[in-house]
Amino acid sequence: MKKKNYLYWGALALAAPVLASASDFIDQSETSIRYAQYYWDEDPDKGFGPTRDEWVHAIQATFKSGYFADRVGLDLSAALAGDLNVGGEANSLTNLSPNTSIQDPHGIGKLTEAYLRFQPLGADNTGLKLGIGKKVRSRTQYADNTTRILPASTTGADLDYAFKHGSVYFTQIEGFSPRNTSASSNSLENFNGDKIDHLRILGTNLKLPFNISANLEHAESKDYLKSSFASLSKSFTLNNDAKIQLHFKYGNQQDAGDLFETTGAGPYAAESDHDATFYELGGKYSQGPYYLGAHVTKTRGDDYDRVFFAEDYGHWSSAAKNFYWFGLEDEQMIKLSGGMSFADLGIPQLRWDAHYAWSDDAAGFNDFERTELQSVLQYRFDGALKGLHLAWLHVEHDTEGTPDGVRRTSLPFTPAGIITHHADRIYLNYTVKF
Repeated sequence: MKKKNYLYWGALALAAPVLASASDFIDQSETSIRYAQYYWDEDPDKGFGPTRDEWVHAIQATFKSGYFADRVGLDLSAALAGDLNVGGEANSLTNLSPNTSIQDPHGIGKLTEAYLRFQPLGADNTGLKLGIGKKVRSRTQYADNTTRILPASTTGADLDYAFKHGSVYFTQIEGFSPRNTSASSNSLENFNGDKIDHLRILGTNLKLPFNISANLEHAESKDYLKSSFASLSKSFTLNNDAKIQLHFKYGNQQDAGDLFETTGAGPYAAESDHDATFYELGGKYSQGPYYLGAHVTKTRGDDYDRVFFAEDYGHWSSAAKNFYWFGLEDEQMIKLSGGMSFADLGIPQLRWDAHYAWSDDAAGFNDFERTELQSVLQYRFDGALKGLHLAWLHVEHDTEGTPDGVRRTSLPFTPAGIITHHADRIYLNYTVKF
């Protein structure tokens, strides 16, 4: 693992001086500075969940170059983060990590991105793109988490090729930088501390006849977990310029070798093997600044809640991935969503989005019920304050249920586990580009 990381950093070190001397590299570049403050007030409302009272801030500088000789570019980003206040009753910390106590967190200082970009065929044919190094990655079944004041990121390599009717892509990940520590690139490990050599992702996006789009992807962390995904979506434009979007999604995750913890580890109970599947139907109606959506997601087999390595925060391309996952065995979620911008009222910078999701059955529980209400109100300034973004998230996630003593003998605390979490989060981000 360390040898592979040395190759990534060595390639960056050798390339940087040459690239920096090229005019296009600088002339076509973009630099930005972001300052952020987040305040989170959260409690479990007499259930099982964290109590948080944290006020943190961060500054992040990012440089994205142009292409040297139309073929090689460089992205760099560095950040610092620290606390402004952590309340005395808080028992959990999430934007930072504890030092001597929850109330005394470590600060963060690190490179969040150091990534070489290549377009081997030059500016006249940009369909093929390659990349190597550390960055915030996002594919269908794996994405580095960006919900905290600083993002998680990964070290690895990427290949993307776009063609007339779609694209294909490949990613290999070999190191991970958590969102809440200064760690540069940790080895991938399972919950027993055994090293996972890599996570590989292979996928394609296709544009099919009749205005149908498809996404197929397979992801596998070596000897640990494999996951496959397929989706079909179709959009319609109506006579009144309204749009309807429909989609179907399917996913399956299974154990993939000797590193899978069959005896249980971390938040997961023992299971001799793992095989979980989900199906989803969804639709969205939008007209002008307004939209309404509805989704039904059903989980079969085991709980759909496994992650690709122990530090992975988890990503699920499903409407059932809400504040927490509606993904227990036999759980069926129904979700209604809606939102609007306030452009018709003369405030285009203001928008509101909300959803309500519920389920009332899951294998191995008595009296199971899960509900979630979430609202996000946000305002993006323009004019002299362009780049300033304020947001308020309010969520009430409630889960009830007791193990039946047969299928389950204890409460799970996985991403789809039994948890109650009420939260108010205030986000302030100010980004200046030059």
